Amino acid sequence: MEFTHKDILENVATTKAYIHELQACLPISLKGLIKKAHTLCPEIKTFCSERVLGARMDSDKGRIGKKIEYFIFGRLPNSDSAADTAFGDIKATHIKKFKTLGYNAKERLTLTNCGSTGDYTTLQHIVDSSSLSTSLRYCKIQTGILCVLEKPDNSVQDLDEIVHFLFRYDITELPSELKSVLEEDYQKIRKCVEAKAVSQAGQTYLHIHPHGAGHGSTTRAFGFTNRFVTTLIAHYGNRVLVTQGRSQYF
Repeated sequence: MEFTHKDILENVATTKAYIHELQACLPISLKGLIKKAHTLCPEIKTFCSERVLGARMDSDKGRIGKKIEYFIFGRLPNSDSAADTAFGDIKATHIKKFKTLGYNAKERLTLTNCGSTGDYTTLQHIVDSSSLSTSLRYCKIQTGILCVLEKPDNSVQDLDEIVHFLFRYDITELPSELKSVLEEDYQKIRKCVEAKAVSQAGQTYLHIHPHGAGHGSTTRAFGFTNRFVTTLIAHYGNRVLVTQGRSQYF
């Protein structure tokens, strides 16, 4: 089976089928997944051979996500507000071992910038939107394509990282209790923005966090917390989610 580059990016049914084919070879090294992707879509292989990622890519904190976007889906990194694919933006995250019991998310998942505490008028849209589903940034929060990787202890190359999961998530598909927590978090965010005292305090699954270069950045973004990323992976990866004290793992 072969896919066209255009359809992978623009046709929901094709994107779904393409992801399904890639899922069949998991877990696999990122290098191996790229090889499989280029077999499924030679046009993406050609796309990559004709272009070069930025010279600073290896020092970029978000380089793994950008490499997946580039090598697997044939998208150059950009600041376009439009979604990367008809299935949503392409994201990457890492998992880590939880004791000897399983895995959980290593990091939060940044979704989209939403304004700056240096100018609260840029955050006013959050106060003005009475619910998460009416938020101006909801399309960036609701759905996306997530690639989940683990960095082996002896790995020194990005392409040696192991891809465990690749799936499209949609928060509207989740159990009602999870959606309720997301909505509660959004209301907490609205209140702290309205009070001009933005913080991550008390937010369980969805939070507003600093984003951008330097510790003094006033840019803020919506993101999924480590805890929610762990929940998402368990849900879409068909794994049992276990709670142990304040920790969760699958």
